Amino acid sequence: MKLLSNFLYSVKQGIKGIFTNKTMSFISIISVSASLIILGIITSIVLNTNQFIKTTKYEINEIRVSIQPNLDGTSIENLKDKLSNIEGIKSVEFKDKETMLNDMKSSWGEDAYLLEGVENPLDDCYIVTLENSKDIKAVSSKISTLDNVKNVEYNEDVIENFVKISNSIRNFGAVLIIFLILICLVIISNTIKAIVYSKKEEIEIIKYVGGSDNFIRMPFIVEGFTIGFIGSTIALFICIYMYEYILENINNAINFMNNNMMIPVSEIAIFLAFVLFITGITIGVLGSIISVKRHLKV
Repeated sequence: MKLLSNFLYSVKQGIKGIFTNKTMSFISIISVSASLIILGIITSIVLNTNQFIKTTKYEINEIRVSIQPNLDGTSIENLKDKLSNIEGIKSVEFKDKETMLNDMKSSWGEDAYLLEGVENPLDDCYIVTLENSKDIKAVSSKISTLDNVKNVEYNEDVIENFVKISNSIRNFGAVLIIFLILICLVIISNTIKAIVYSKKEEIEIIKYVGGSDNFIRMPFIVEGFTIGFIGSTIALFICIYMYEYILENINNAINFMNNNMMIPVSEIAIFLAFVLFITGITIGVLGSIISVKRHLKV
């Protein structure tokens, strides 16, 4: 019963402390929210990069070999035989330029009408599938030396550049997040410190009558917890709203994009909630502990 009474007292005093120092509490909440929003953005980028690579992984195993125009059937078959004999190639499939155009129309969905009446700019080609994507550069180089090969294309460079950009954003974001978290800790610590000083006499009385340090410390920890929780909630709603807005606009702009290339809002929301609340509450509680530890002895 005493434990419950102490807990309720700590909660009441912790929440009361937030309203007692409204300005500092507001600044602390906004600082935590800003840091967590950046964390949420970076987390979303990293998760969607992994999703993009996972979804398009099969395309890295494919090489499109465009062949010279107006080749006779014998030359086309001879090229297929040469391709099949290259080590590391799993399969070779011929596609004429009309089939390639029809595939493009299908992938464009409702926008396929834009291709109607357009002279087919594509070439007949072979779609070469590799046994291992690691061999794509070596195999590509061998294919480019064959007779009657016009062009060799594959998507590895695009994905590599995408990953490099994402890693740069992640590394820069990590440094920025650490910097902002340190600022949050300082601000929260100063908020709690101001409350400690404002309750100097009350704390002295509690200690005089035998109150433990933990009993005195708990309301401040509750306050830090509350600041972190509120900041996390604000950040989560903003991140979800931004993500939903961006996802909707991307789908509208590129409506032929594979629906699995970006993580659905429902899935990203669960992961972000876990990351943001754990981080925000930890920042709030840690800031309180640091401040109370330094300034409890008044």
